[in-house]
Amino acid sequence: MRILLPFITTLYSLFQFFYQPAQPNDNLDLNRVDTIRVSLYGTERPDSLHVSNPKALLVLYSENQADTLSSDSVEASLYMENGRLMFQSFITEVQVDSLVLIADSSSSRLITNEYGYRHYSGNLFFKPDRLNRGLFIVNTVDLETYIASVIGSEMDFENPEALKAQAVVSRTYALWSVQRSPYREFDLRDHELNQVYFGNIQHKPRYAAAAEATRGEILTWSNRLILAVFSSTCGGSTADNVTVWGGNDHPYLTSQEDAQACSLSPHFNWTYSMQRDEFRENINQYYGFDFVDKQIERDPSGRVQKVMLTSSADDTLTFTGNEFRLFINRHAGPLAIRSTKYEWAQENDRIIFNGKGLGHGVGLCQWGALGLAQAGWVYKDILTFYFNGTKIVSLDSIESNTIRLYN
Repeated sequence: MRILLPFITTLYSLFQFFYQPAQPNDNLDLNRVDTIRVSLYGTERPDSLHVSNPKALLVLYSENQADTLSSDSVEASLYMENGRLMFQSFITEVQVDSLVLIADSSSSRLITNEYGYRHYSGNLFFKPDRLNRGLFIVNTVDLETYIASVIGSEMDFENPEALKAQAVVSRTYALWSVQRSPYREFDLRDHELNQVYFGNIQHKPRYAAAAEATRGEILTWSNRLILAVFSSTCGGSTADNVTVWGGNDHPYLTSQEDAQACSLSPHFNWTYSMQRDEFRENINQYYGFDFVDKQIERDPSGRVQKVMLTSSADDTLTFTGNEFRLFINRHAGPLAIRSTKYEWAQENDRIIFNGKGLGHGVGLCQWGALGLAQAGWVYKDILTFYFNGTKIVSLDSIESNTIRLYN
């Protein structure tokens, strides 16, 4: 281990990249999105891991000093000990403030107790999280490599047209989210808050092929980058964004009837039931409200738009359809009420929800995309169907190298 002064300027630039602030406006500079910074293991940060790479450079930071550890093969362990980050290899065991693994072309393997084996391209940055409860890890990865992984992480299908549709949607969503990211040290998280990203998915080249076949393609409306959201199963019709989330009405996120193209989904029909007394207890515990009866309002697609609970004193407790779904699922699990497209019935002392679909239902229906692709639709037709009035353009065709977001 030794101080490597020629790398100081490069490392300073690297730190600047890791800590660049979020952009304050809605004009996305396309020059800054060749790579994406992804926060890994965001749902449960590991407190230890093993990292290996056949050819990489490790840079250790301690007390504002950069030390390098370079070899043909990297094998090391990181772990938290009394709030300190420890680095252990065959050569040394030291306390560090942070470290960077620089890998130009090779893939790094991370092994954790919580998640098992995962492989990541690009550079990796490690430090303790702010509360010293685990490892904060950021993967800086090429945009198209990221998209290839997201396709497989979000849509484990084989049909190439469905995968290409997911590629364009995920690329559009990623760029929109990078510009609107509230985070300073990274752009996106690796779970459902943004998009699921499991790193390189080995032995399934179809995901990289879908990314490459659509390289640089994004969805626009009126020459602006759209918010390209998606969900698993729409249950026969998608939803307007306003009825699910409120806010501004996006003309490209309107309800579409897809002739039950997603009927192959295991979530197309579902049922969940719970004790009426259990429901009353949960409502009372969290809201101090004595539930007696309910009223439901629906949007034109048949989804629950509003749930109004009434008490014996004629008080009213109101949820949006999505708020109510998330409330139930916090207690009963994510697959209890799978969408807002359901009927509410009561049999004896039980409340029964009979529903269709999984997820919020706005934008692309993933199982619907598969159904349409199997019926002979190509990915561009699938996308312009689910995102009404949009146009697919290539990033290379945008001469100004900037694009405005549609909000």
